[in-house]
Amino acid sequence: AHELYDEGEYKEVLKLLKPAENLTQINGEAEMLLGDSHHKREEFIDAIEHYDRAEKSGVKSFELYFHRARAYNSVEEWKKASKDMDKAIDMQPDNAELYFFRAFAESELNHLTNALEDYSKAIELDPEYKEAYYNRAATKMELEDYETLMADIDKASDLGLESEYLEFTVAQYTYEQEKYEEALPLFIAIIENTDDKPTKGMANYYVAECYYNLGDIDESCQYFYKAAKFGDLDAQE
Repeated sequence: AHELYDEGEYKEVLKLLKPAENLTQINGEAEMLLGDSHHKREEFIDAIEHYDRAEKSGVKSFELYFHRARAYNSVEEWKKASKDMDKAIDMQPDNAELYFFRAFAESELNHLTNALEDYSKAIELDPEYKEAYYNRAATKMELEDYETLMADIDKASDLGLESEYLEFTVAQYTYEQEKYEEALPLFIAIIENTDDKPTKGMANYYVAECYYNLGDIDESCQYFYKAAKFGDLDAQE
């Protein structure tokens, strides 16, 4: 089973170890392999079930808590993900990735100050963690903490992060600084270059807001209408 897992044959691992589910005494090692194989196949609910069985058998490993936390993140069980990351961090307090993923869960729980602290810790441990710089910038945006936000954006970009979300954050920051004429082409470029419908809808909304603040009501209404077609209730209002 270990050999099959290392070769990426996750379905074969599941077939081979399925009899382990019927054992009177739980085999923790088998359950971990089953959980990891389901996780690799993005079958997160099944993965969590096997990680739970492994824990019940007495497994208290870093891998258990970290992998189960990742699975919880994938099914949006943010509170459980954060708790498992707490346990993983206790075991590996110098692992930047753990703080990053706990921050993500804390952000989804709207514990933004906690998330900011964890992203900062991840960066302290790994100064080239480009995703942590971007996520910290996005968290600062939520907290309306604009003073050092662009420094994080610039650092993420310098480290090679390429993402439409990065571009959106720059555009949003420009808008929040009330630089509406500068923000307009940034949002319009996002509309033209993205296939993601929620992103396209939100960008249309901000274009409408820019035009509104610039006093062009007709253009504003046109873009609010476009945003509303993507289901944006604020745009409809």
